Amino acid sequence: MRKLFFPALGTLMLSLALGSCGNNSGNASAATDSVAVATAAEGATTLSIDSTSYLNWKGYKPAGEHFGKIFVQEGSISVQNGRLLAGSVLIKMASIKVEDLEGEMAQKLKGHLESEDFFEVSKYPTAKFELTDIPQEGLDLSNLKELKGNLTLKDVTKNLSIPVASVTHDEATGVYTIKSDKFVIDRSQWNVKYGSKSFFTGLGDKFIENNIELSFELQAK
Repeated sequence: MRKLFFPALGTLMLSLALGSCGNNSGNASAATDSVAVATAAEGATTLSIDSTSYLNWKGYKPAGEHFGKIFVQEGSISVQNGRLLAGSVLIKMASIKVEDLEGEMAQKLKGHLESEDFFEVSKYPTAKFELTDIPQEGLDLSNLKELKGNLTLKDVTKNLSIPVASVTHDEATGVYTIKSDKFVIDRSQWNVKYGSKSFFTGLGDKFIENNIELSFELQAK
C-alpha cells in the first residue's frame, strides 16, 4: 500500500449546532458565493465514493458540546494519471448520528437536528459538495493540500476551502482514502438559525455557537 501524507492548511460542509463550557470552535472558514464546478476531461477514470464515508461534526453551546457523524449517500471523483480532475458528494442528512449521548437522549437530539429548527431533512434530504477551482491539468493527489468546492445546504450554496490531511492509495485494491484536517464553518451563512445570536437577541446563555467543527474521511474506488 503506497501512502502519501502531507500537512494541510486551509478549510465542507454541514452545520450542526450544540456544545462545550466556554469552548469555541475557532474562526470559521470564509465562505463565498458559489463558482463554476470542475468537470473531468475525456478519458478520466470515475471512482465511486463508498457510502461508509463520513463526516465528523462537533457543535458548541455554553453548557457543553455535542458531536457525531453523518454519512455519504453517494458521490464520485474523476482521476487521471494520479491527478484529481473533478468530484462531488451527496450527504444523506437523515443519517446524522449523535455519539456523545445514548438511547432516548441521542434520538431526541437527532430528531431536533432533523427538524425545521435546523436542517429540515424532510424538505432537504441531502446536502451536496462539488469541487471547484481545479486547473485543467488537475490536482496532484500526491501533494494535495486543499480542496475548494460549493457546499449546498438547505437552499443556500456557498464556496469554501477544506484542508486536506492525507491521501492514501492502496494499489492492491485501487482504493483512494482522502482525509481532511479539522475545519470550521459558520452555520448562519446557510440559514441554520436556531439559537444563533446572528438572528436572535436576548438569548442569554441559551445561545448555540454559529461555528461548527468538521472533518471527513472519504473512500473511493
